[in-house]
Amino acid sequence: MLARTRCATYASVSMSEMNFLWLPAGLAASSWLGFVLGVLPFRNRVHSEDMGTSALDHLYPITVAFFLGYLGITLLPHALLESKSPLIAFLAGAGFMAFMSRKVFHRDPCCEAGHKHDPLGWTFFLALSVCSINDGVLIGLIHPPLLSGLNLGMVFHKVTSSFALALALGHWHYRGNRLTWMGMANGLISPVCFFIGLFLRSAPRSTLDALLGFSAGILTYTVLTGMLPHSGQMLRRKPTAWIGFIAALVVSLYLGYLHRAWHH
Repeated sequence: MLARTRCATYASVSMSEMNFLWLPAGLAASSWLGFVLGVLPFRNRVHSEDMGTSALDHLYPITVAFFLGYLGITLLPHALLESKSPLIAFLAGAGFMAFMSRKVFHRDPCCEAGHKHDPLGWTFFLALSVCSINDGVLIGLIHPPLLSGLNLGMVFHKVTSSFALALALGHWHYRGNRLTWMGMANGLISPVCFFIGLFLRSAPRSTLDALLGFSAGILTYTVLTGMLPHSGQMLRRKPTAWIGFIAALVVSLYLGYLHRAWHH
């Protein structure tokens, strides 16, 4: 009996260590993979712009569908239904993102519909970085099993969002070392923030609830005011993109359901 207990404890510790090591490595690797794939179309200089635009029209709705499923079945229930006094933190997060969108990222096509979308790649990179910070901190705070639906879905999202980022930066004439360094930095944001989230797990419950609510407010504002309207434009321009959008939404909801089943 004692031997079984020791084996179970060792297995639990081993899985925890695997999660601690492999999850941030997977987040970084999937981000870099997506970025490398996104750079490839620009090797064909003649058709790079058309290829990039077509790929973004199909890829961006997939990313948005993932976020919609993640919000609906995972993040919002965690942040709003299972926390104490979450509404203030949620509104603070939405207000913070509204300020950043209108005053800092006002030329970024991801933050809010109706902006003047000039070819300014740094604001696009910084806007996606806010989402990457959210992703890493949330996974660190919740810390689900390695093969949970949340982790698998987030790794998939890292590939698609980094692919879209590389296409966008390449479309805006970011080349060479500058593009490489931005891709490397993009891949490290979520892994670093994952460890920050792990550290914050020791904070009082009220602090954790506030962080979840604030994070949910940021993501909800971004998705509803920017990502979803832009995705709608792309779906109207490329009706075939509906296939990927619907498939990604179904997968996202299913992965979220698996996570909810594990969490409860």
